[in-house]
Amino acid sequence: MIAAIDAGNFETEFYDGNTFHKFLSAIGEYRERNLKSDGGIEFEYNGLRGFAGSLALLESEFVESQKGETKAHPDARLRVLLALHQYAEGTEHSIVVGQPISGHTEIEKKVIKEMLLGRHEMTVNGKKKTIIIKRCEVAAEGVSVGLLVPGGGVVRVIDIGSGTVNFGTVIDRKFNDKHSFTLGSGMETVRSTQPAAFARQIAIRALANGWKAGDTVYLCGGGAEVLSSHIKQFFTGATLIDGSPEFANVRAFHMIARKLYG
Repeated sequence: MIAAIDAGNFETEFYDGNTFHKFLSAIGEYRERNLKSDGGIEFEYNGLRGFAGSLALLESEFVESQKGETKAHPDARLRVLLALHQYAEGTEHSIVVGQPISGHTEIEKKVIKEMLLGRHEMTVNGKKKTIIIKRCEVAAEGVSVGLLVPGGGVVRVIDIGSGTVNFGTVIDRKFNDKHSFTLGSGMETVRSTQPAAFARQIAIRALANGWKAGDTVYLCGGGAEVLSSHIKQFFTGATLIDGSPEFANVRAFHMIARKLYG
C-alpha cells in the first residue's frame, strides 16, 4: 500500500489517502509491570523491547523523543515502523516520509532510505508482523505543504512543529531553496512558553531571510493554531492552511507518493 508518515518529535502521523492516524512519539524502555491497564504500545524490534506513546510517558523511567533537524536516527525508524504496524494494510509498502528542510540533503536522505528500506520484523502488543518497505522517498517538511495550495505565484509556508519550525517557499509550484530554511527550535524545545514571544522569533527569522510583511503565509503544524493570531501581527496575510493544519505534511506527502508510485 501507499502511505505517508510524518515521524514528528511530538506525534507521529500516518495517512493512507483515506484515514488519518497519530500517536505520541515518545519512546521508553520496557519493564515488567504488576499493574497493567488497557491501551498503550509495547513493542519489540531487533531485540529491543520498549514502550511507546502514552504508555512510555506513563511507565518508563527513561523516556524521551529525539528532536532535532534530522530524522536519520533509530527513533524515527521506530516511529515509522510502529505506524505501519498499527495502521497499514498488507505486508509490502511504498512510503513517503519527512525531513526538515535544513537536513534535506542527499546524504541525510540516503541514510533515512537505507534504514527504512527492506524487511523488518516487529511485534506490537503481542502481535508479530512482517513489514516490507519496497520504496521510500524523503520529502521536505513544510515546503511540501505549498503543493496543497492551488494555483501559481509565490506561496510561503510556516510549519510549526515541536522540535523545529520549517519555512518553505514555493514559486509557481516549484520549491525555492533560497527562501526556504529551518529554525532549530519548536514548541517543545524553547525555554519560553509565551506564544507571542516565540511567534515574534519566527516572524523575525522569516523577515530576515527575505520574506515580506505583505506575503500570504500559510500556517501548518501542531503549533499553527496557537501561534496564528500572533504571527498575523507581522504577516497580515497569514492564514491557517485549508483542512487540518496538524495533518498538512502527511497530506502533502501522500500527494507526492501518489505521483511517484501511481
